[in-house]
Amino acid sequence: MSAISLLMGLLLLSYVGSLIIGGQKARGLPSGIEFLALGFAVGPHALGLVERSMIAEFEPLVQVALGWLAFVVGLDFGRVNGRRVRAKPMVLGVFCAVLTGGTVALTVYRFFCYVSPFGIDPTGVLLLACGAGAVSAETTRFGVQWVAVRWNVKGPVATLLVEIASADDFAPLVAAGAIFAFAPSTHVTLVMPGAGWFLLSLSLGGLLGTVTALLLRGAEGYTVWGALIGTLLLGVGTATRFGFCTIFVTFTMGIALASASPHRRALRRMVTPTERAVLYPMLLLAGAHIDARPLLENRMLIAVVALALLARVVGKLLSGFVLRATLPAARPAGPLFGIVLLSSGPVSVSCGFAFALRFPGRVGDTLLVCAAASAVLGELVSTFALKNLLTQLGEATTVPPPPLAPIKTAPSVPPPPPSFEAARTRSTSAPPGAIR
Repeated sequence: MSAISLLMGLLLLSYVGSLIIGGQKARGLPSGIEFLALGFAVGPHALGLVERSMIAEFEPLVQVALGWLAFVVGLDFGRVNGRRVRAKPMVLGVFCAVLTGGTVALTVYRFFCYVSPFGIDPTGVLLLACGAGAVSAETTRFGVQWVAVRWNVKGPVATLLVEIASADDFAPLVAAGAIFAFAPSTHVTLVMPGAGWFLLSLSLGGLLGTVTALLLRGAEGYTVWGALIGTLLLGVGTATRFGFCTIFVTFTMGIALASASPHRRALRRMVTPTERAVLYPMLLLAGAHIDARPLLENRMLIAVVALALLARVVGKLLSGFVLRATLPAARPAGPLFGIVLLSSGPVSVSCGFAFALRFPGRVGDTLLVCAAASAVLGELVSTFALKNLLTQLGEATTVPPPPLAPIKTAPSVPPPPPSFEAARTRSTSAPPGAIR
C-alpha cells in the first residue's frame, strides 16, 4: 500500500466520520476501539498492509490531528451541550482523575522498586510510571452519551456522570504537558529547568488562543476557518520544534480562545462537529503504530500493563466512594459506582499516541498498549455496568418505537356539478360559430 493510498483511505475514513457525527443515533463503540483494532490489523505487525516507514511519514499529519482533537476538547471544556458544568462536579471530576492517575503511577513506580527494570534507565522508569498514570486517568464522556442515546437516559446520576467525564480531561492533558516538560527534547540547545519548559508551553497555548480571539474579530465564513487552522498549525509546529506536548499546547489554546472570544458559542457550534471526523483516522493510525514486540521480548512490561489496569480499577473504585460521600445524587448508585467510571477513549489514546511518538521504544510502545488496553477494559465492563445501573435507578428506559399510523386515503368523491352562473359564463363566452 502506497502513501497516497493510505492518505486516500484516511480521507475516506474522515468523510465517513463526518457522516455519523451529530445526529441522535449512537453508532459505533464509545471508545472507538474498532478503529484501533482495524489499524492494528492492517499495520506492520499484523497483515503488513501499512509499513512502519509509511506511518513515520504521516507523523506531521498525526501531530496536527492530535492537536486539533485537544483544541476541540479545550474549546468546549467545562461545558455539556452548551451548558456550563457545575463547580462541584468539575472540581470532583478533576480530583478523581488525579486520584486514579496517581494511584496507577505510584503502583507502577513501586513495582519497579522491587523488580529490576531490564533495558530501562531510571529516567525511563519515572516516565513510564507517570505516563501510565496519565493514560489511565480519563473517564470518557462518549460512554455516557452512547448509553444515553441508546436507552433514552434522563436523570441526576446520568447528568452527574456526563459532567464528571467532561471535566476530568483536564488532568491527563496537563499531566502529559508536565511529563514532556520534565523530559525536554535533546534537539534544543536552550537549557531550562522542567518548570520553565512547562510554563513556556503553557504560555504558548495561552498566547495563541488570545491572538486567535483577536484575529476573529469581525471575521466571517472561511476567514474564521483560516484563522483557526493557521494559528493551530503554528502552535503544533512550534510545540514539535521545541519538544513540547502538542495536545497540552492546543488544549490550553482552546481554553484561552473560549475565555477571550465573545463568539465562543458560535465557535463551539462550528468546531465541535469536526471532532469525530478527525478522531477516526487518528485512531486508525494509532492502532497501526501499536507494537507489542517490546512487551513480548520483556515479559516484565506485560506485568506493568496488567498492574496499571488493576490499579486503574482500584483508583476508579476509590473515586466512586469519594463521589458518593460528597454528592447526594451519587449515593443511590451503590458501592460499585466506580466501575461505571472505567470507560476510556480518545483522550487516553491521544496521550498514549503522543508518548509513543515522543519516546519511541519500550517506554512509548508500552504506554500506547496501556492506553489501548484501558479502552478495551472500559468497553467490556463499563458500558454494560452503566446501562444496568441506570436501569436499576429508573433513568434508562427502552422505549419501543411508536406504531405506524394507518395510511388514510381520501374517498373518491365525484366533482360537484357546475353552478348555473358558471354554465352561463361559459355559454356567453363561446366563440362565434359555436353551438349554444
